[in-house]
Formats: sequence, C-alpha cells, structure tokens
Amino acid sequence: MGHPGERRGTHAGRVRAVVWPVLVAAAPTAAFQLPNLFVTPAVRVSLVVFGLAVLVGAVLVQVVRTRRSEAARLAAEESAAHVEREQSTAVRYAFTQIASRLVRFTEVPRRDRRSELPGFADRVAVALAFYLLPGVPDVRANVYQLSADLAALEPIGHGGAGDTAGVFRAGTPYGDRNLEWVLIGGAPRVVGDRTADVDADQDLPDFEPRYTSYVSVVIRSDEYSFGMLTVDSPAQDAFTDLDTKNVAMMASFLAVAFSLTYSFPERDRRYRKGP
Repeated sequence: MGHPGERRGTHAGRVRAVVWPVLVAAAPTAAFQLPNLFVTPAVRVSLVVFGLAVLVGAVLVQVVRTRRSEAARLAAEESAAHVEREQSTAVRYAFTQIASRLVRFTEVPRRDRRSELPGFADRVAVALAFYLLPGVPDVRANVYQLSADLAALEPIGHGGAGDTAGVFRAGTPYGDRNLEWVLIGGAPRVVGDRTADVDADQDLPDFEPRYTSYVSVVIRSDEYSFGMLTVDSPAQDAFTDLDTKNVAMMASFLAVAFSLTYSFPERDRRYRKGP
C-alpha cells in the first residue's frame, strides 16, 4: 500500500496531464470569443490581451513539459542502456573467465586435478555471486561434492556473502532429501520462500538458516552425479528465471571439471550413476 503523500502526488500529476491540454485547446476560443460578450471596448481589449497571455502561457508550459518529459525519457533510456552494458560486460567476463580456467584445467596432469578442483569450484562460486547475480541481496554460492561413500554432500567451493555452508549428511532430513535428489539427477530446485517449502516443518529447534530463497542445480554429466551447486539469499523470491539458467550453466562447467578429474571406471566402481 503506497504512502498517502505519494498517492496525492500521483493524483495531482494525472490532473495536470488532463487540465493543461484542455486549457491549451480552449485558450484560443476564450481569447477571441469571450470579448464578444462585452460591449465596452476597453473591457474587450483587456479580455483579448488576457486571453492571449493565457494562450501564450499555456503553450509555453506545454513546451516546457514536453521537453522535460523527453529529457526524462532520454535519461531513462541512457540509464537502462548503461545498466545493460554493465551487465553484459559482467556476464561475458564471468563466462569467459570460467571457460579459460576450464581450458587450463585440462592442461593439469590428471593426478593433480583433484587438488585443483576446489580452486575451480571457488572461481565458479565467485563468478556467480559477484558477476552473474550482483543484484541479489547478500547472495551466497556454494559448490558441494558427493562423498566417496555417497553419504554426504561436502562443500568444496564458496563465493559471496556469509560463511561456507555445512555438510548435508545422510540420516538427517535435509541430507536424505538432497542426496536422493542429487543421485537421481532431478530438475533444478527454485524456492522463493523456504518457510513454505515441503520439509521446513522438519527443521531442528536451533536451525536458523541465513537464507530465505535459493536455487539448487545438480552437477551431473552422462547420467553420473557429482554434487550440486546452490545459490541463496535472505530475501524472498530473490532469483529470476535468467538467474536459474545462469546457475545451471555454471553447473555444467563444473560437471566438465568433475568429469576430467574422475575417470569413468572410477565412477562405475563408486556407483555414482543414477537410476
């Protein structure tokens, strides 16, 4: 509900927008027809002069209003174009940076890639938080990896506000739910308000998460799941459809890095393939 002063200002603006065009259209008629109602020459001349003055004044005001409106429109267009240029530059920089690091990642000997993987995960999380999601309040990004025994999702990369998130373990409500979803390879989860989520009633008494809305995407390649990428915010409905697509794109980069790190025979032995 708007402030009363704002409503009055909006109403006054609408009135002026209607009154001035009417006044400009009526002024010529008033200037040349109203004097005919009077016989005295001096009165008639005075009314003609007054009517012309009103006409000139109304036209001048209309010209000023038009120029101000045009200037405001141009300023708004320039501001929107500036924001679009900044966002476009940030998006290109983020994706170019991650793609370049992924190329360098392929040049790392396979035996060293496991130690390099957390660094790449950090870069992905930072790119999301600072370049792709700069308008999301207190956004945080975390990269999780499935443990070798598939009993936990462990954070290996972090970017943005807040601390690194904790481990999701089997045997806990959120742990079981996320592990089942990751192993199967479910669709991205987009939650605008966690208090309305399906398992919010399973929160432990001392559980007070920093986030209200979040987007989670499974890191998956060739039907094999490696973990998940999550972004969250304390604000409700903080993420748009485009944000979700950007998170999914970054998850695909991570999937390539995981695939380069863990060979297919290793993943076969660990039963990481979804049903």
